[in-house]
Amino acid sequence: MKYKNLYALAFLIIPLFLSATTIPFEYIDGKMIINVDIKNKKHNFIFDTGALTIISSELKGSLNAKKSNIIFEATDANNSKSTMDVFSTNDLKVSDLKFKNVDFSFADIGWMDSRACRKISGIFGANMMNNKVWSLDFTAKTIIISDKVVQSSAQSVLIPFSEESFTHVPTINLNIRSQNFNVFFDTGAGSGFTLDSKSYQLVKDNNFLTFEGLLSQSLSSVSKGERYLDLMKIEISQTDLGNQIIDTSSDSRNLVGTKFMENYLIELDFINKKIVLHTTDKTPEYNSFGIAFAPVENHLVIVNKLKIPQLSELNVGDKIIKINNINTTNINSVTFCQVKRTRDSSTIITFQVDSGKEFKLEKKNILEYLN
Repeated sequence: MKYKNLYALAFLIIPLFLSATTIPFEYIDGKMIINVDIKNKKHNFIFDTGALTIISSELKGSLNAKKSNIIFEATDANNSKSTMDVFSTNDLKVSDLKFKNVDFSFADIGWMDSRACRKISGIFGANMMNNKVWSLDFTAKTIIISDKVVQSSAQSVLIPFSEESFTHVPTINLNIRSQNFNVFFDTGAGSGFTLDSKSYQLVKDNNFLTFEGLLSQSLSSVSKGERYLDLMKIEISQTDLGNQIIDTSSDSRNLVGTKFMENYLIELDFINKKIVLHTTDKTPEYNSFGIAFAPVENHLVIVNKLKIPQLSELNVGDKIIKINNINTTNINSVTFCQVKRTRDSSTIITFQVDSGKEFKLEKKNILEYLN
């Protein structure tokens, strides 16, 4: 289906919604960021179907929070467990929608700020999405929220999901190379389909890409090691979705993230417990320079690298002292955000490591290395 027809379809669907509210989101490094009002002050929250609602510890005292008798044991994307007290509040609002008796936990999420280059005050979790329909459009960067949908398109993939009892996090079933897996439908993850190492071994072949270094950071843990990336055929609800991006890390739970979702118009129906994928003409891409960098002790450091011959002279831990015309010898949050903007907007970057050697890299779809 071409995009011009897709948007005609979207306009046909929207009038069928009752009490619909449209909100914009920013799309940064695979994260969907929305505005949440707390007592008439706007705060940036990550829209995350894979989590319970979290509010920054810095906002303690800024909202009316009633402590419950529940102790929540959380398991993050790196399979790290932690326990948190649960509170409830009536002070959260999105656009004209007020949310009542929202369960949440306070947590230190300050590390998210540098990743998004803006202040992140919380996670808008799946428990706030219960009993509503959420339509995600990654091209228009909007979310349409409705109390009811009376009709869906015939040209779509219908996926039933189950929910975790307390968090309402949705789980779907899929088939990869004759193996069935349950995966979390997780808008808080910037990946395609991610399998834990045990699951990945069941479908692994001899043609894959390897990343080394820092893999991910979550609420209470950091994952390091090697990550494998491949293309594999996915079947959901007896529908062949073709080749999709599959990756793995040593401690990851099975999930599907926004790198897959961004190729569809999506309806998350928490009323009827189903996900509707409206197909587009987009195909999976993984555009990258092959390296990732982050500030470490005031240095800009390579923290992740694709293991290919073209990058053999670079190592995880190498310090970058200059990228394009930006001096990065003493990196701070302002300079790092400037570097990120350069990375995102450029197809070619030139950088110098502390040994004095200069490199020039082109951004490309690294899935081509699998052919």
